[in-house]
Amino acid sequence: MTMIETTTPKRDADHPAAGAGSIGSALVVGSGIAGLTAAYRLQDAGMQVTVLEANDVIGGRMGDRRVGDIAFNSGARLVYPFGSAFNRLIADLSLGDVLVPLRNLTAQCVSPAGSHTIELMPSVRSLATPALSMRERFALVTHALRMRAQRGRVDPDWAMSAIAVDPAADQQTLADYVRAAIGQQALSSMVEPVFRSTRSFNPETLSALFYRSTVPHLIGEDTVYTLRGGMGTVCQALAARLDVRTGAAVVSIATLPPAAQPAFDDAARTTAAIPATTPAGRRRPRFAVTLRDGAVMLADHVVCATEGSLARALVRDPQREEREMLDAVCYNALGVVHYGFAQPLPPLMQFAARGAASRISTFQQLPAAPASGRPLTQIYCQLTPEAAEEAERRGLTGNLDALLRDELRARIPDFDRHVCAVVNQWIARKLPVFVPGYGGRLQAFWRWQEDAARNAAPPVVYCGDWTSQALLTGACASGERAARIVLARMQN
Repeated sequence: MTMIETTTPKRDADHPAAGAGSIGSALVVGSGIAGLTAAYRLQDAGMQVTVLEANDVIGGRMGDRRVGDIAFNSGARLVYPFGSAFNRLIADLSLGDVLVPLRNLTAQCVSPAGSHTIELMPSVRSLATPALSMRERFALVTHALRMRAQRGRVDPDWAMSAIAVDPAADQQTLADYVRAAIGQQALSSMVEPVFRSTRSFNPETLSALFYRSTVPHLIGEDTVYTLRGGMGTVCQALAARLDVRTGAAVVSIATLPPAAQPAFDDAARTTAAIPATTPAGRRRPRFAVTLRDGAVMLADHVVCATEGSLARALVRDPQREEREMLDAVCYNALGVVHYGFAQPLPPLMQFAARGAASRISTFQQLPAAPASGRPLTQIYCQLTPEAAEEAERRGLTGNLDALLRDELRARIPDFDRHVCAVVNQWIARKLPVFVPGYGGRLQAFWRWQEDAARNAAPPVVYCGDWTSQALLTGACASGERAARIVLARMQN
């Protein structure tokens, strides 16, 4: 077994590591936006930080991928404007010029009753949705005004913040909430198609917390953003300022018992067997992180920024609060097929309402853009939640094209002749599912993480979208909050 210490983080000349390591060391497991944000904030505070990433590329579900001439995202596709922690990060990294505004986004929604336009950002135009009754149109106006008035009381990066305003939102499914607040047609014609097509959720499977915490910040807004250079731009900028080790798969995170803790000398930064008494000026690292290659890394603190369903297998001997929280985490799956097409196609984004005879929930035609690294026309086909379940059931997660090819032949003339590339993308853990009751459990878990009593025997600190909000901005906010917990423990 090889003992390895965390090393001084790399910095470029414009971002010197002021006092790096002077107040302790931390290992961050996972290089998504949550982990990189936590690492960046800790390093800026003077800690010695190393980020461990199992994959060969950084970014997690906020990254870019390429297979041949097909470019695509690893998960996140858009940035909402309301993420305060993310906006602080963009400002600190001087990346404001990478935000590319997209205004008044709409999609054509195909349903058994016909086709209508869906506004992706709620606006007065939403009242034109043809299926709405006069009663629902009136209810929609009063609902929008009530949501807008609550903007200052809910944090869109923290789903749990809606509990203080509306405790029932954590116990009620989104489907039941929208039916009661607006009506059934608003659910089936407006809310449900958006959640199925952008998030691969059915509204009866999750609570109303996401809706209740984000919609107040969307009413009256018309702009979302993508990132110039790709969705991985921010993660790449963070990684350039940090010591990030890719291909470093973690298999175990363990809290060291006092008798097993080696002593660290701040000056020499070497490991040694602990003597009967620890000399002044030395401290004992409290965590050992074991890598797949057998190496063991020691640190004062560990931030676990992996998907919650993976964290359960990594943390050895979790405390009861950790175990119960991690056991409650679940994700939905997402299947996408990306096609390279040799003929030009006009821009198009189309959603399928539930009941439409289609396995495709989101169909998008993206014209070629060679200057942006997309030399081919691309067709984006996201599976419906039911088709994703079918792919798992039939063992087709690596061949999703087999589920869609006949439908695409019917949609596009000479489809087979013009398809020149196919990429099947299966994301087994796309977004955390905030089932009814999950928000209250998560709220209690954060109180436990932030409890000052944890200073005596500090556990791992967790962050990620499963701890905050099913958005990249929520994941970023959780990384910032995790860093604050670690720094508070160091100060105490």
